[in-house]
Amino acid sequence: MEFVMVLPVYLATLGGIIWMGEKSLDAISLRSANHWSAFMAGNRFSVRTPATLGLTKLFPRATAVYDSTKRSLVDEHSYLQFIGSKVGILQSTPEILGNWINAPYTVVGENASSSIIPDITMTSSRYGNDYTMAIIMRSKGSSSAKRHWHSSLVADKDLWEFDGKEDSYPKKWELEILKDAKHTDDTKTFEDEPKKIDFYERYEEYKKWSVSK
Repeated sequence: MEFVMVLPVYLATLGGIIWMGEKSLDAISLRSANHWSAFMAGNRFSVRTPATLGLTKLFPRATAVYDSTKRSLVDEHSYLQFIGSKVGILQSTPEILGNWINAPYTVVGENASSSIIPDITMTSSRYGNDYTMAIIMRSKGSSSAKRHWHSSLVADKDLWEFDGKEDSYPKKWELEILKDAKHTDDTKTFEDEPKKIDFYERYEEYKKWSVSK
């Protein structure tokens, strides 16, 4: 009789230890997922994968994975962008703990009642911050910016100073600029980018310098 009375306490203790251990692992995974989400949002070399698809395998116990990612550009053709991200998951009662709780119903062939432990939401922020990861990356449209031009074009157009709006940056890279971001699309490119000059047909100044006197 004493064992019957103490058994629920043992089960709750063991289940709680396992449950807290899983939560600790999820907290570590959330930090890694937060970094991945932010870098993927600024990835300009491949297809940008949404967190709901890319992070599903990282959280096998989660019923849903979501992220809150936002970018801010000073100009629609900005060379750099500021990205903030936060990742969250929704989890139900762990299977092993749920089986223990529902054991009294299972042994008699009855359907278990609703779970005692409600679904839990976890995010990469301990204090409820809007974003827990912020990075500065080149915008995807910067591939056609003047700063990215071929050296032959820079010399041919006499383009030695970059003082356009695309090179205007905020005084401070801080999370406040993400609240009221004026430009959030980093894929816009310059349409008037000239074609590269052939390697052996460079600019006029090179021809004058290379001709022997």
